[in-house]
Amino acid sequence: MKPMASQLLITGGVLDIGDQSILCRFPSPCLVLSTSAYNGGYLLADAVFNQRLGLFVDSEGDLPGGSLENYLAAVAAEHGLNRERSTGLLTSARMECRGYSAITFRDTVVEVVATAGVNENAARAGDFACYYEDPDCYQPLGGTINLLAFTNISLPRGAMAKALLSITEAKAAALQELAVVSPSTLNPATGTGTDGVILACDPAANVACRDAGTQSKLGELFCRATKAAVKQSLARECQIDPRRQGSAAERLRRLELQEINGDGLFEEPRANVLLAMSQAVWQEYRWGLLGLDELYHFLALLDVLELQPFGARLSSGLRRRMAAAVSDEP
Repeated sequence: MKPMASQLLITGGVLDIGDQSILCRFPSPCLVLSTSAYNGGYLLADAVFNQRLGLFVDSEGDLPGGSLENYLAAVAAEHGLNRERSTGLLTSARMECRGYSAITFRDTVVEVVATAGVNENAARAGDFACYYEDPDCYQPLGGTINLLAFTNISLPRGAMAKALLSITEAKAAALQELAVVSPSTLNPATGTGTDGVILACDPAANVACRDAGTQSKLGELFCRATKAAVKQSLARECQIDPRRQGSAAERLRRLELQEINGDGLFEEPRANVLLAMSQAVWQEYRWGLLGLDELYHFLALLDVLELQPFGARLSSGLRRRMAAAVSDEP
């Protein structure tokens, strides 16, 4: 195991970064809002952490200690943290693939550290559940976006909760801009089923803000830093970046039409534009923004486009998808 590296945060904390954890110790207690099962909610904290789970488990009960809360408490003790004044998150993502972003405006600083894995667990809000939580059935899937967010200013508790809303919206926006989809529905993903956020602010700071919504300057800082950190981590952890996500192969996968590209026909720029158009039209049809007649009109346009045989193949593939979607409806 490599020794921990240290990074001094602009907001005042010190990050200790190792193979299995990112730990932040504060020079003075910070007010923290955490989504963790371990000391979650509001807490006056000396430290926060993001821990990588280095073993495979089938359910929460298989974790050392028998629960997520007990396991994270044991991790805190291993790091020498105060049990009552620390909180942490759990992930399977690699610490070395973290993303980091810091943004300053006047006297306000926002920093975000992200670890992100979405290959198995990306989901769109409203997807069907994977499990129902009870003592005998609790099996969250692997893949998590964890965010540690810091600011050097003072925030009332309501503003901290509002900041979590802004951070969450920014995470969803980052996934949208990278065209990450839910594996179960191929609809644009908004996160994963196990995402976590820890937000820390300085209760003794001279500068205070009361609004952290997306249209406030503080909300903008949180959103920009979150998007940058999430995108960095996804590129490093999952090789998800604009170039890959914009490729014909990925576009065909999101349309479930990989089979129509057996000869690599769609690898040229003209075909990629048609794929982008087809994805947008198909998505709007599935969401009810375009009707069946309008979808048929688009398919007819594909059939007569001069860009053959791209249009004909796309039209045929989308017609098969439409027939399959109708047959799946109750």
